[in-house]
Amino acid sequence: MLDETIVEARRLAASLRGIDADTAESAHAVLLALESKHDQETLMGCAATLETIEQRLPPGALAALVRVRLTRLQGLVNALIDDDLPPTAA
Repeated sequence: MLDETIVEARRLAASLRGIDADTAESAHAVLLALESKHDQETLMGCAATLETIEQRLPPGALAALVRVRLTRLQGLVNALIDDDLPPTAA
């Protein structure tokens, strides 16, 4: 699942280049974080950055297409976070 998440992060960063350079840099930072390590803290930071990217996207058709990719990546990151959570005590 991590490989799929990295591919999606790479695609998101590429898609954002045509919309906003600063937002694309944020997406690239998510990509670099996922490639280097994916501990709980890193994944939570990635999730927060993706939320910020979502809030900064402008309206429009191109941004709507990027939102689809962003939503998919957010789901993958959240799934990785859920997999990394320690089991709850009963």
